[in-house]
Amino acid sequence: MSPPRIKEAPGHIWRKHTKGWECRWQCRTDLVERGFLPKSQQLYVGEEPNETEIAFIQDQCRKLQDEMLTFGRGGLPVMNAYDGSLKSLINCYQTDPDSTYRKLRYGVRKNTDYLLKRLSADHGHEDLGDVKGRSVLAWYKVWTEGEVKIAMGAAFVGQLRTLFTFGRSILECQECVRLGQVMHDLRFKNSKTRKVSISAEQADAIRYKARIHFGWYSIALGQAFQFECTLRQKDVIGEWVPLSEEGVSAVIDKGEKWIRGLDWAEIDSNLILRHITSKKQKETEVDLKLAPMVLEELKELAQGQEILVVDPATKKVTVNRHLLPASGPVVICDTNGLPWTDCEWRRKWRKVANACGIPSNVWNMDSRSGAISEAIAAGVPLEFVRHAATHSDIAQTQEYDRIQAKATVRTMTARVESRTKKERE
Repeated sequence: MSPPRIKEAPGHIWRKHTKGWECRWQCRTDLVERGFLPKSQQLYVGEEPNETEIAFIQDQCRKLQDEMLTFGRGGLPVMNAYDGSLKSLINCYQTDPDSTYRKLRYGVRKNTDYLLKRLSADHGHEDLGDVKGRSVLAWYKVWTEGEVKIAMGAAFVGQLRTLFTFGRSILECQECVRLGQVMHDLRFKNSKTRKVSISAEQADAIRYKARIHFGWYSIALGQAFQFECTLRQKDVIGEWVPLSEEGVSAVIDKGEKWIRGLDWAEIDSNLILRHITSKKQKETEVDLKLAPMVLEELKELAQGQEILVVDPATKKVTVNRHLLPASGPVVICDTNGLPWTDCEWRRKWRKVANACGIPSNVWNMDSRSGAISEAIAAGVPLEFVRHAATHSDIAQTQEYDRIQAKATVRTMTARVESRTKKERE
């Protein structure tokens, strides 16, 4: 029997094993003699690896191969020393092993790289000792094109804060301590807080229109999970990243792998969803038996069979989890059978929303704020809502609340009524 065949796994070899086959990564002989470790590393033992195990082997082989080749070239390049310029600070931030830059998600890192590249090109030559508050304000006017593109300005300001925090805490740079205080004292225009959110009625309309009119069952299912479970778009549909990124995935296509989205394996036999969020890596737990929108879409997925059955006499609840897939991405494109890309998801969702008559200023991302606002309007304590949304503090939850204006009106009206009542007495 010939060994399994795996592509894109440099350095791997197969050996006969009592349990079938053993897959190992093997270092080049010349680099072993020069002292590279490990010389060899076991990656798999068994008859035939499944898709997840193959992805793991590929990831580990690429990682070990890159480390070996780097060693062969003389090791990692010497990190650019900080010389007092903004460019060197940026280089250190991107290369220092203790920098938070290394922990950024792929999509966030791409946006960060764009900002850093422009900062380096425009102001990299600046010595931090020469940068004053007026300097930053002048840069800000350029970034915002005269305070027109406030969001762009906010992005660059946030990146400067991150750089100076890194310089202060890791490089122990006194100029970064000074500039950190300068950034704290300066006041910049905030981008307008979004005032819109998706209501339960709109979520229902999108689900119905997507399923009945367009035949896009996955958009209906994804919308249900977003609204009912207070989940971010990325936590529902996941994201496609290069194979070199961290994380094991059983879904690989055209040199990319899918990670972070909902997987059927995260839903247990009692319909409890446990998912690690993409932004803060926190575990969220949701009882899907309490999510009617999700149950409706799961019923559609099960071809009309009830996922949750309640005996009217005994009130006993039966969960037919076996009607649903055991593992794999929950939300997959109806046309190609693969998880959605974020761009295509937003494009198709917008098409459905337009057909429902939902204003163009209401976005798919507003599903989360709609869920939070609905909970607050229903009288749920803010602390409970914070936990459901996996926010670190209540201030974050309040930022997502789109009913604050109405709450203010109700508060002021109640105050006047109370005041008038006292005057009459």
